[in-house]
Amino acid sequence: MNAGYRKGDLEKEHDPNRYAVVVFLPRPLDEEVANLREQFDPDYNIIASHVTLVFPFEAHRSLDEISRVIRRETNKLEPFKIELSSIDDFYPDLPIIYWKVKKNPIIDELYKNLYTGLDLALPFKQIIPHVTVAKEISLHRLMLVKEKIIYYLSDEIFEVEAIDLVSPVADENWVSVRTFSLGQ
Repeated sequence: MNAGYRKGDLEKEHDPNRYAVVVFLPRPLDEEVANLREQFDPDYNIIASHVTLVFPFEAHRSLDEISRVIRRETNKLEPFKIELSSIDDFYPDLPIIYWKVKKNPIIDELYKNLYTGLDLALPFKQIIPHVTVAKEISLHRLMLVKEKIIYYLSDEIFEVEAIDLVSPVADENWVSVRTFSLGQ
């Protein structure tokens, strides 16, 4: 199962050797989900809305070496579409409600290739790409929160033109340290 950042992943002090690889939502979609995240996701102000491709990891390589691995993979890709559909959750395993990304073979392949290229163990056999909307919601509030969220999030499609390598900064926010345009 893929649940996104584990509790504490985004709360560690700044570490210049800590990274993740993400696809940020375009501004209009980020704004669409921002109010919901502010209400229901305690990490809403730590990182913008995104789809995670490589979960937070400690790097034993330089930023340039990591960038070369990511660049090698992004050079193979042309811009592609991501389809966001209904909401779903990881209950009972994890208290997370998310905006579901429809099955996408490009994301599946990129996930595997990035982990292999970065010499990281795959945390999940099969990734469940998603945009986290709510976290730390108690089981008894699950349906209440889902009912509030479902009316705000419609099916959406956006084109991925870049992938970002993000890292935490001193104020604990995760920011892009490198952006990789696809197919260049």
